[in-house]
Amino acid sequence: MSMPIEPENVLSLADSMAAPARAVPVVDYEIDRLKALDAAAWQDLFDRHFKKMYAFAYARTGDPQAAEDIASEVFAAATKGIKTYKPTGAPLAAWLYRIARNITADHLDARRRKPTVSADELQIEVEVEGWDGLVDLKGDLRAAMTQLTKEQQEVIALRFINDCSLAETAASMHKSVDAIKVLQHRALGALRRAMTPKERRA
Repeated sequence: MSMPIEPENVLSLADSMAAPARAVPVVDYEIDRLKALDAAAWQDLFDRHFKKMYAFAYARTGDPQAAEDIASEVFAAATKGIKTYKPTGAPLAAWLYRIARNITADHLDARRRKPTVSADELQIEVEVEGWDGLVDLKGDLRAAMTQLTKEQQEVIALRFINDCSLAETAASMHKSVDAIKVLQHRALGALRRAMTPKERRA
């Protein structure tokens, strides 16, 4: 037996011709699903970004368990904050990175010590005058990272560990692309100086 169709739920031919349906942008559609707490949408977001949040937190803390906890907390915080999220044109990942920055900072403050980097199998390709090539993130570099400022560590983690673009990094850190370029240059310069033996420094 067919279900009755309510007249108020049916557009007339004139109405449908006067107001053609508009395609919903993919990003807006995804955000709408996330705001509706659609389980499949959140699982997809988790699958795409959990490892990135973990890598960021791991680079800052040097602690695998803490990094996993922080990455999980990012998505817990995101589910609470999605209702008030307003698209700015930046990738949704930039919003997640901002959450990760705050949670990681709180974690590090609680530990009352400088952040460290521990990523034994990771390599960074850098371009700094007099210091080109692949740098292995172990040993001296781990120690050198602890000498950087918080923002310098973050820009290194976002740009070279998580492979974020300049625009994504800028959105994540609430800075302009030009400011990120300057910060990145100074961070890499500071790493080079920290890793250069004192007798070789000019």
